[in-house]
Amino acid sequence: MSVLNVNSQEIVNSAKLWSIAEEHCQSWGSSYSTDFISFDEDTIINDTAYRKVWIAEDENHEEWNFYGAFIREDEGLVFYRQLFEDEGLIYDFNMEIGDSAVIDNPRTAGPVTLVLDAIDSITLEDGILRERWKLTSSEYSNYEYWIRGIGSQTGVINSSTGVYGGLCGSYTLLCESENDFLYYMNDIFETCFLIVTDVNDFTEETSDLFVISEYGNFDKLIAINTNEKGKSRVIISNLWGSIISDNIVNSNLYSFSFMNYSPGIYVVTVINNSNLQSKKIIIK
Repeated sequence: MSVLNVNSQEIVNSAKLWSIAEEHCQSWGSSYSTDFISFDEDTIINDTAYRKVWIAEDENHEEWNFYGAFIREDEGLVFYRQLFEDEGLIYDFNMEIGDSAVIDNPRTAGPVTLVLDAIDSITLEDGILRERWKLTSSEYSNYEYWIRGIGSQTGVINSSTGVYGGLCGSYTLLCESENDFLYYMNDIFETCFLIVTDVNDFTEETSDLFVISEYGNFDKLIAINTNEKGKSRVIISNLWGSIISDNIVNSNLYSFSFMNYSPGIYVVTVINNSNLQSKKIIIK
């Protein structure tokens, strides 16, 4: 197995383009929108060179707007700063397994120490293997993946957001391209532009993407059976949109226990390829 060697400019490259799905909390579950991100136009702040961060929200990403943020890269370290704020380290690609780095992304709730726990690889659209890093935190139970040359699987400017639990809303990398060549596509969504404003945008009301086949009040256990082949994303949230579980499922059966959660109404959302469906359940 050979892994592609990446030069010192892993991320900040004007030829690269990312599309990122943003999840918005709703009472019924979630809606989604897509942001395209690119870095271009040099600027100097306090004698330090940055690239401006640009965003487009249209499907053909033709209408670009300055995002009010700046990014720079220096020997494997990537720094991000928002307008009139200090910069923070969002990537350290110099780590080896067991090393840690304090990631202080200005877009998150605060700094978090991430440990490089494991390295494997994924195959990109051009057939070349690229390193994938698994990063964990002693403070939170969630973990996050970084892909060399592409960035976090939560989106290039969203590093460390994946490790925070219980937040309302989330980000997911959909695609990454360079010079109009698609290098990466998320195999869960299989699209570079995702817009969902209602649960019925993807499925008819009569369709049934999944069923909750078992439910016991004693142990508060549900078993979710999906009716679609391949990977599914199963999200469980409360009515206020706070996510309590967000997992990729490789089989048709997924179980979840509400033993440590208060009685109430919860929302189960399943996403598979271009299908999305949400259902409410009552935990007594």
